Amino acid sequence: MDEITKYHELAKDAGNRLRAYILSVSSGATGIFFLALTKTDKAPLSCSEKWLLSIALASFVLTVFLCLYELRIDAQRFFSLAKELGKPKAEQSWDKNEQFKSIRYWLIHMSYVTLGVAIVSTSLYLASKIVGT
Repeated sequence: MDEITKYHELAKDAGNRLRAYILSVSSGATGIFFLALTKTDKAPLSCSEKWLLSIALASFVLTVFLCLYELRIDAQRFFSLAKELGKPKAEQSWDKNEQFKSIRYWLIHMSYVTLGVAIVSTSLYLASKIVGT
């Protein structure tokens, strides 16, 4: 297997990993809102509960967006590497790869933060429901 094919395979694997991430995050968000909307008591949500659910939803959506964008950058990086490896050694440039790596690094860490915010908001909402019962 040559190096070009290897990087095309890595791009494909990045897409498969992203599908798993998105499924997990989307399932979590769906579960939260299912719980919120199917609660058995008829009391309306308090202002703080509305805020917590809104923050959780926005954070889950932003996490999905960041993961999608990270996948796009990752795939572009691998295709760029494959393209550079197809050139003669004297013409190869790795500057674009370094740019992609930097962008990807920040996107991954931002998605950790947004997922963390979503989980904390969800946990606080659920804790308020448990304490309130």
